[in-house]
Amino acid sequence: MFSGLCSFFRFVSAFLASLLWVAPFSTSIAQHIQPMPVLCGQDIFRHLVREHHPDLHKAFDATFEDCRADALRKGNAVQERTVLTIPVVLHVVWKNPAENLHDSILFDQIAVLNEDYLRLNADTGNLRTVFQPVAGNPQIRFEVDEIRRVQTTANFQFNLLTGDLMANLKNSAQGGSTAKAPSRYLNLWICRIQPINILGIPFGQILGFAFPPNNLPNWPANSGAPAPGQDGVVLDFRTVGRNNPNPMPNPSGTGGNLLIRGRTATHEVGHYLGLRHIWGDGGGLLSPTNDCNQSDGIDDTPFANAQSPFDCNKSRNSCVKVEPYYGTDMPDLVENYMDYSREDCMNMFTKGQVNHMRAVLQGPRKDLVQASNAPWVALQPNPSLYPNPASGGVFWLSIPPAWGSSYLSVFAADGRLVLERRLEQVGQEDVRLVVEPTSSGWHFVYLRKGANLWVERVFIQP
Repeated sequence: MFSGLCSFFRFVSAFLASLLWVAPFSTSIAQHIQPMPVLCGQDIFRHLVREHHPDLHKAFDATFEDCRADALRKGNAVQERTVLTIPVVLHVVWKNPAENLHDSILFDQIAVLNEDYLRLNADTGNLRTVFQPVAGNPQIRFEVDEIRRVQTTANFQFNLLTGDLMANLKNSAQGGSTAKAPSRYLNLWICRIQPINILGIPFGQILGFAFPPNNLPNWPANSGAPAPGQDGVVLDFRTVGRNNPNPMPNPSGTGGNLLIRGRTATHEVGHYLGLRHIWGDGGGLLSPTNDCNQSDGIDDTPFANAQSPFDCNKSRNSCVKVEPYYGTDMPDLVENYMDYSREDCMNMFTKGQVNHMRAVLQGPRKDLVQASNAPWVALQPNPSLYPNPASGGVFWLSIPPAWGSSYLSVFAADGRLVLERRLEQVGQEDVRLVVEPTSSGWHFVYLRKGANLWVERVFIQP
């Protein structure tokens, strides 16, 4: 099977270098076969280059060192730490009603991106002490410019024979949704990504993918979008947001579902802003580990010989060697967004990754950054909610003065809007809110004021 697979992959272009997660997909044909390893397009790309284009393989490895120098140079130059705002166009392309995600799920995903890229995520304290000095704050925020919804009859799937990366998803005439000015907006498509098939056999499920900026020094030449209108990020609809009711099967083959916290988007936007996987994408299609000498071009991400298998093993040290940056042996950085850790394990970018992304936003993606007469300032302190759980549908919001005159929305876990109102108070005030007690279970509370969004979960008891 693998020899035939490699023959098919010869048709796949270098654009596969930016694919993300390809998870094993069980079939009746493979009932007695162990689940296949987690693969990604980057692994497939490197395998083809190494086996069929050795000169290009040498050039590929050389780009890591180029990137190291480039990241250091740009990192030293990027001293301005004002918040950079990126406008986002969300394209929801759906066939079945479950794929037409509610606005509450979409806005929750944007909230996750803002928390992670402003280092406001609540789980920053879970980072091991040894890595706390290198944790960085990208100070990048995302603002929804537009939501476009397209009902379709089309399917969206990679074609390994032609190298087509779901171009129809990004073309309104072919059942998709055409990008909006991709040099000035982050276009983020949400759809059902069909499993990859080899000779009609399901081979893997991609959770998302993104195109890096074209011709960055730490990526292979011409690894960006094949056409400007394809530039952006694609997510499977089941990976979006923390309040998504649609399950994604666990790729481990052990049953159950993946834990989804909206961090597939965090990872993919990292690729979109030029970051690579922290293990350096070494190894190959049939040998997914590397020899611990592959780099992602970022000095402060420790070496690793493979991705994390969707777990949170903080004792893993896959490369026992002295790290040049740290001057000592370091464990794998499983908390990094550019690994394949479990989503509640991820919680940080490094300072080197931050310098790289911000350099990209001052270079090849500079047109994304919204012009502003004044820097964006987060409203502090944040509101608070109590009690939680809330009995009988009654709970209180403690709203600081900075959040006065904000707009409140409360959504049930299935996306139903159960309460909305404008809060007009201007001083510190506790607001009593009542949700129908029959609407029990998890609810999501949103406060919006200008460009600021605060999100909290509350469990409603009957």
